[in-house]
Amino acid sequence: QIALTIKLADDTQRNLLVSGFWGMSRHVNYLGEIIQGIALGLPILIVTKSPLAMIYPVFIASLLIPRQADDDILCRAKYGDKAWNAYVQHVPYKIVPGIY
Repeated sequence: QIALTIKLADDTQRNLLVSGFWGMSRHVNYLGEIIQGIALGLPILIVTKSPLAMIYPVFIASLLIPRQADDDILCRAKYGDKAWNAYVQHVPYKIVPGIY
């Protein structure tokens, strides 16, 4: 199944992707951003041995994890409990597939 078709309260229909990358987690793009931050900080950490090199990845993660929670609240309000719960059944992970 590529998309989950849901009906909103105003009788309009929307499609939510439940396959490919978007079927692995609801915010898989956030995972990419966090990995990119680690990829930028890790070489500096290895060379300098300074934990300051990891400020950027920690900063990005500290921005995106709460944002994911806010996005889920907004989407539940937008699509309604029934539709959002159906979507969460199809895509149970929030950011990291298989973990969170």
